[in-house]
Amino acid sequence: MDLPLDFDRAEPWTRIVKIALTIAAVYVITVAGLFVKGNFLGGGFLVLFGLAFYAVLRRARRVSMGAAGRLTASAVTVHPVRVWGVSLNVPSGEFSLDRFSAVGLAEHIVVDRPVGIPKNSGIVQLLGRPGTPNIEVMIDDIDTARGFAAELSATLNLELQSVAVPGQTIRRYTV
Repeated sequence: MDLPLDFDRAEPWTRIVKIALTIAAVYVITVAGLFVKGNFLGGGFLVLFGLAFYAVLRRARRVSMGAAGRLTASAVTVHPVRVWGVSLNVPSGEFSLDRFSAVGLAEHIVVDRPVGIPKNSGIVQLLGRPGTPNIEVMIDDIDTARGFAAELSATLNLELQSVAVPGQTIRRYTV
């Protein structure tokens, strides 16, 4: 594997946040339009619904939203990601490789075909020791991710581990 390696696992989240902010802007314009027209009941209802939805979204912000940065032979540098003034929940800073215990590989079962045939995907992470965040480096189909994880593990001289995906059973496999 050639280092340095640039990665951006926050990119899908930037798209999601842009879509959400666009919807929020349209929502605010709709509420303002209702109040301007004198429809206070409709506007008030939408304000209450918006506040409840905002409370749910605040919980979603706790979810890790990937990482963007550069992996070298001695360190990982990740930087903050902002979308239209909103900061994403991503790790930031420079972390030497001795602060990571292993390369982790998590297997997700993704159902994305109309006929319901499952397609496995793999998430490759650098697993941080206590006080160091886990850094998501790539996601792809499980076979590609398995090969990438094995190569990254050998390059960085870190153990390769299976990682449990929240809400799923651990799948053991040999790499």
